[in-house]
Amino acid sequence: PRCLTLLAQAIDSSFSAPMAAASTGCLLGACSCTGACCCGSHACEAKRGRDEEPVTLAPPPIRRRVTGKQSCALFDSPPKESLRTLVINLERRQDRWRSVRARLGALEASGRLAVERLEAAEGSREGAVPDCDVLRHWTTDRNAKYDGREGYRPGVELRMTDGERGCAMSHVRAWREVLASASSGVDARPVLILEDDAVPAEGFAERLALALADAAAADADILYLGYIQGATWRRTVAPGLHEAEYLWTTVAYVLWPRGARRLLGALPVDCPVDNFMAWQAASCKLRALAVEPEMVDQEAEWDVGSDVPHSDDVVLEM
Repeated sequence: PRCLTLLAQAIDSSFSAPMAAASTGCLLGACSCTGACCCGSHACEAKRGRDEEPVTLAPPPIRRRVTGKQSCALFDSPPKESLRTLVINLERRQDRWRSVRARLGALEASGRLAVERLEAAEGSREGAVPDCDVLRHWTTDRNAKYDGREGYRPGVELRMTDGERGCAMSHVRAWREVLASASSGVDARPVLILEDDAVPAEGFAERLALALADAAAADADILYLGYIQGATWRRTVAPGLHEAEYLWTTVAYVLWPRGARRLLGALPVDCPVDNFMAWQAASCKLRALAVEPEMVDQEAEWDVGSDVPHSDDVVLEM
């Protein structure tokens, strides 16, 4: 009997250490996570002038996957949670709202997306765009660093069009909505922001699931799904996912509450909103990632049939 008792004690002790380690949530028995944010430089960067030259942003820590790449819980089959999706749309463009709802219909019906209409700001309407949120004038100095079109140059002061100011204000509203949801404790997850001419590519849901998982692991502030590239990638984060320096267009992006806070902290918007967002990334105040190839296209070319005339088109004619 004594031998059996000793044997039982030995077996029990052989399991106790691994079980204790497992109870801490660390597979190695001692957690090596520091909890430090790889974007810690953002706080001090925000105090700098917006026109400073870009600086190098330290890459996020490498994160090892124990079980390999997993699909995001948002898009498990069947999906456990829908990704909140804000579609920016002018009241007078119900035709576009109907069209984009039709394009997103299958994604919404399958529970992949939870689509909401976000009222766009009408830039021509008096008081619709406060100057404290969006300025009226801007210069080409920053954008000219990346715009390689013949004749485009720095030093040109321009007045933003009503469409540009309304577009900027619409995205500011979206950023505030993302932050408000997180601040209220209702939803701290990222939010997909679309313009009403967005056209998702085939395989959108599956690709987005993987991109979201990799972007979250890289501590992204924003994930661009559609864009025009203005500079080479800073680095590759994962297959088909890169850190971006400067991107144009705002047709589709996923925004985390942390990114919304940083964009709102940089107000007022002092140029077309895509340039404004791009400059936050270029000056290392916003960690911007982008998928490649793009997952969302615009229904037409960016300069065709748009409700947003571009104020800097005149630069090319000077």
